[in-house]
Amino acid sequence: MVQLFSQFAMPRGRLGQLVGWFMSKENKEINNWTIDFLSIKSNDHVLEIGFGSGKAMKYILEQKNSATITGIDPSEVMVHQALRKLNKLFINCQVRLIEGYAEELPVLSQRADKVLVINNITFWREPVNTLKNIHSQMNDGGKIALTIQPHEKGATDETSELIGGQLSALLEQSGFTSIEIFIKPTKPNDTVCALGIK
Repeated sequence: MVQLFSQFAMPRGRLGQLVGWFMSKENKEINNWTIDFLSIKSNDHVLEIGFGSGKAMKYILEQKNSATITGIDPSEVMVHQALRKLNKLFINCQVRLIEGYAEELPVLSQRADKVLVINNITFWREPVNTLKNIHSQMNDGGKIALTIQPHEKGATDETSELIGGQLSALLEQSGFTSIEIFIKPTKPNDTVCALGIK
């Protein structure tokens, strides 16, 4: 069970490929819901932390095919899955994928306008410092969305509400303002999204 849980944090090998497929299928609805909050425009630079198989990036590029996307994910398996998915449809120069942890985000070649983090901030070792680094690399007026659908044993819809408060506090400590919390009814538990603005 511990080995399976670790695959959700960083998919590896053949089992990791299956976990990546499962997460991609399960997250599709909340990916699209979260992305819609960001109001991504043509020519925006979008940063996705923990991009998995690249489903969210594909959705963004289908809506705004002139957007530029940078993604970072610690899993080599997920980087390869995302590359395969995106290479079939889009020009490579629009997308830059980095294998690494959120804490290792390098200096971006251009500031981000929108930032997307779905179901992975709980795995970050230093969430406030990491968010501060992201904040420093965003354009003024840029938006960030942190989304979590809790799956841990014993989680309930109330857990999602508590997580919303925690995400709001993290954003505030990191310098973001105009923070809003949204709840989406989902199974097995509600999904929460915290939005902030630089």
